[in-house]
Amino acid sequence: MLSFNISGIGKIELENAVFDLNGTIAVNGKIADKVKSKLNKLSENLNIYLLTADIYGTAEKLISDITLELVKISPVNEAQKKRDFILKIGKEKTIAIGNGANDALMLKEAKIGIAVIEKEGASQNAILNADLMVRNIDDALDLLLNPIRIASTLRQ
Repeated sequence: MLSFNISGIGKIELENAVFDLNGTIAVNGKIADKVKSKLNKLSENLNIYLLTADIYGTAEKLISDITLELVKISPVNEAQKKRDFILKIGKEKTIAIGNGANDALMLKEAKIGIAVIEKEGASQNAILNADLMVRNIDDALDLLLNPIRIASTLRQ
């Protein structure tokens, strides 16, 4: 669990981190070794979920050395399925990270949503529905590994 206080908001207790795959943790179909390492470190304190329609059929191979739960969803109504997953595991204890239009609803529903720009960019809807926006997945993971940074950015 990650627990921290945000001035003006209160105590945040996170148990889950939900990530999109393509364009978020994978760039050009690959996950960088440093991203894998940070995800494994993060899994010591949070349940890590990777939501994907796996349109390239490579998700299992990509994450074989990462401690997380792969959740495959059909490519039909992805945005709603991602939102429903956040609701299922508990939105008040979940942080979501994504970049696409199909991530916007999960970013909105999660206690904290982080939009990642990365090389593919980020959809306007993802950005508008997120609490934070970062340049890349490394920055997002660093926020989770040092949650005082989240508190500093979101304090009121």
